[in-house]
Amino acid sequence: MRNFNTRFRLRDTDRHIRLVYTLFLLLMLAGFAFSFFWAHSMTGLSPQGIAEHYRGSDVTFGEPMSFRELAEITHFHLFTMPVVFIILVHVLYLTMASNWLKACLTWMGFGGVILDLVSPWLISYVSPVFVLSMLGGDLLMTVSFLVMMAIPLYEMWVVGTPLMAREASK
Repeated sequence: MRNFNTRFRLRDTDRHIRLVYTLFLLLMLAGFAFSFFWAHSMTGLSPQGIAEHYRGSDVTFGEPMSFRELAEITHFHLFTMPVVFIILVHVLYLTMASNWLKACLTWMGFGGVILDLVSPWLISYVSPVFVLSMLGGDLLMTVSFLVMMAIPLYEMWVVGTPLMAREASK
């Protein structure tokens, strides 16, 4: 697998570029945290709460989500989630992490996105058991995001001498 540019690495960049990448990653963290709290307020993050959110409930007098509502949510998320993850993957690929780890995190992130996109439809029209696929997708996205955030931040701000500086001193 060939990287974007094997000569450019995050840890070689100046402080200003690292700051831009850091601010992006921190804003993405804020976005993920906000999404988590929003989902918790809507569903309690419980399988029953998630199923009731999409299928409706006599207890809460909630109506099932209509086809139109599901289509609107899917349309928005289908455009935004892949863009967020391609940027996160791009930042990860600028690190010195192993190709195996990069590939695993890429598949985890996009696998989670796919599960998160199809699960509402499956919950609504097939069975509430697909809440498990939604929770699994959310777990994959969260874990991959946290690792894709931690590795670049570690390399940009914790790892000592930039790679290029070491090569120049030899």
